[in-house]
Amino acid sequence: MASLLGVILILASAILPGAGAAIAQEAAQLQITSKYYVVMNADTGDVFAQRGADTQVAIASLTKIFTAIEALELAPLDTPITTDESDLMSSDATTMGFGPGETYTLEDMLYGMLLPSGNDAAHAIARSLGYQEGDTPDQAVARFMALVNQRVLDMGLKNTHLVRPDGWGVPGHYSSAADVAAFFKYAIGFPEFVKIIGTTSYTTSNGLITVSQSNKMINTYANLVGGKTGYDDDAGWCLVNLAQQGDLRMIAVTLDGVAPDDWYDDNTVLLNYGFEQQTALNQANTAFSGTTIGFTDPSAAQLARSAHSGSSLAPAAGTPASATPAIPTTTPLDPVTDQTRTQAALPPETEPSEHHSAVDSGPVWVIAVAFGLIAVTGAITWWLRHARSHAGEHAPDVDTSDPSAENDPDN
Repeated sequence: MASLLGVILILASAILPGAGAAIAQEAAQLQITSKYYVVMNADTGDVFAQRGADTQVAIASLTKIFTAIEALELAPLDTPITTDESDLMSSDATTMGFGPGETYTLEDMLYGMLLPSGNDAAHAIARSLGYQEGDTPDQAVARFMALVNQRVLDMGLKNTHLVRPDGWGVPGHYSSAADVAAFFKYAIGFPEFVKIIGTTSYTTSNGLITVSQSNKMINTYANLVGGKTGYDDDAGWCLVNLAQQGDLRMIAVTLDGVAPDDWYDDNTVLLNYGFEQQTALNQANTAFSGTTIGFTDPSAAQLARSAHSGSSLAPAAGTPASATPAIPTTTPLDPVTDQTRTQAALPPETEPSEHHSAVDSGPVWVIAVAFGLIAVTGAITWWLRHARSHAGEHAPDVDTSDPSAENDPDN
């Protein structure tokens, strides 16, 4: 049985297309002031320009993209979330603006987190969806972040580890421009996420709060679909955007940019450059040759773990997973601001590797194959148990022990 599960994992990985062989170079003529950046085709992952894209750095509120996708995977949009004192942030923080004891839907909270970059909403989402009976708020948030990091590992994003749902620059909390681009490529496969990041304003379902978009490019760049801003003292000014021109879609990530407007200008220049390069290739009928950024679909690893443990494929709607990874050691969640933060130690920066290690996302039929193999596994298990029952033997119990997320060595 174990060998068959191994075949599932190997097959799911082997049938995914590999990354390109040559690394994209810095486009010096673009005069990008952001320290790290990447621009790529949102559908193919083909990279047209990058600088330090594999370097592990702070990403501030771009973290909220990871938080949003985990939330969308865990619970339906109408899930009620009642706020708590622990969700409240200091007065100079970027917030959604609720008080304690107020009830909103998950959809309300997602808008409150992604549009004005609400740290309070990020904490409320993680605390509510990560909660298990007896948890303190910090423990519930840690459980949620363990699920986020498991998804990141399942996707093969090796330069990312996240400690807080709001992105405050604490030790051991980091990602890279390439990993952010890969995860954003994954995130835009969620229609509700794309809808939210492209919205200019939103009023909560109870009518108490109206939030507005913090990404200025939503009003200044005609082809923009949506994106997410971020800032703290460690990360500098950060931005990821999705833009569409005809049938072409581009993702641009800029990290550690310069205020007041250079960081926006950098992203604009990169998006335009990506469209120009892709259009030139199309007109010349020339195939792309270079680096490709992507990810392994996390569903394959989740299916294999579910089959091994005998657990269901997903938690019940609105209910945190019963097989939540163990709580990792994490930094206490003190109220902080997205604008003014003290310097926090980061893991040593690594030099960009010669090749991006991410793998392009697989087609839908990969998951169909995995499901088929799981079905075969179940049939074999039934047959063995049926045979043993006729021989007066009892089949062994299914192992339902909870998987544990790895603790980050830097924490």
